[in-house]
Amino acid sequence: MPTKGTSKKSPRTPIDDIADAVQERKNNEKMVAAITEMQQMEMSLFQVAPWDDDLRAIPNDWGRSAVFTTRNKGQKRAACEDKLIYHYNQEIEITYTGIELRADDDELVWQQILEYAKHSPLGRNVEFTLYQLCTDLGWHINKFYYNRALSCLKRLKATCFSIKSPRHSTLKNLSLLGDFDIEKDGQKRAVCKAQLDPYLVVLFANDHYSKVMWSKYRTLSPTARRMFDYFVTHATPYPLKLETFRLICGSESTRKKKWAEQSREACKELEEIGLVEKTWVEKDFIHCVR
Repeated sequence: MPTKGTSKKSPRTPIDDIADAVQERKNNEKMVAAITEMQQMEMSLFQVAPWDDDLRAIPNDWGRSAVFTTRNKGQKRAACEDKLIYHYNQEIEITYTGIELRADDDELVWQQILEYAKHSPLGRNVEFTLYQLCTDLGWHINKFYYNRALSCLKRLKATCFSIKSPRHSTLKNLSLLGDFDIEKDGQKRAVCKAQLDPYLVVLFANDHYSKVMWSKYRTLSPTARRMFDYFVTHATPYPLKLETFRLICGSESTRKKKWAEQSREACKELEEIGLVEKTWVEKDFIHCVR
């Protein structure tokens, strides 16, 4: 036993190395080595960023940026090539190549894939059926929603992000979904096999992520969801400018009055569902009491 006044140190793990590498910011070699070791030890995302099964997780940088947009469903999704994605923190630079991702469906599908994969070793395939995915999303079980889920999976696979942040080393060629395939099982069900990019753990390292109550969160309108994404990443949210929120949503709304009304409706939605205590629009700012 250790003598009084001394403490027994826990052995270091690759998770400690990733945390250190993130804090050191520029040490890419150390980060690569730590993630490689995590894969060799068959460690999981859950060991870096644990969350309960009734919750889902979102990296804080995703909640504070326009990675997922709220553009109108009738508008064709934009094809992006090295597009600079708005982040409310000007020190963080996110560039994106791929098809526009939306809060209405892509965000939810990605969060559910994170849930399926959270206990699996980094980079390892996870399996799920389209029936299971649509059920967990609260979507109807029919051909339309199966095709919608497939479209989301294909878009997520075709993503390529570059992220420069004072918090960590530069991440390049980061995809939200790695290898992805669909096979038929013995019961002729469509079984999806997918894996997450191991480097996604960097976005979650050092508790830089937030948790949302899934049963309520998945029912939100896209605008209310993006509003909550921002609020949940702050223990005590500062007032948010309406224009800043519009940029976080990737909205192309040009009418200030209409955007203010949309924001008020989102505030009301969050209050009524019980995700926040109180939120409101006053002059040109959105206020929130968590």
